[in-house]
Amino acid sequence: MTLHLTRLVKRKLLSATVSSLLFAFFAAWYTRHEPFFYHPPAGSAPGAFSQVMSVGFIYLLYSAPVMYVYGAFTSLLSDFIGFCILPYSKLRLAVSGMMHGVFGLILFPASLVAAVLFFLVDIALAARFPGQKK
Repeated sequence: MTLHLTRLVKRKLLSATVSSLLFAFFAAWYTRHEPFFYHPPAGSAPGAFSQVMSVGFIYLLYSAPVMYVYGAFTSLLSDFIGFCILPYSKLRLAVSGMMHGVFGLILFPASLVAAVLFFLVDIALAARFPGQKK
């Protein structure tokens, strides 16, 4: 692989790491009163932080492999499609963002949020490391 492609794959894997951690935390925070929460007897309930972290680990257990495999691959594919359609245009970012959204529609509410989060993290990392911009 060329140096540029190697850097791009590393950035996508780092984006998958950060976005899966953020997605698991926010999903656990959003669904903290949902069905699979353990409700201990009165007087022994742990705090909200420990509940969110325990459920967040469950979300992370299931979302991280999907983001590493499906998310990184489709992000590379959407960047490639954006580059093929508009090779030297600023609109390439918009095309890539729309493709992230289309690929994120597979499991509508959760996967769309994860895809948008992945895209935003990837943009932030591309801005952080300017030699690897989209």
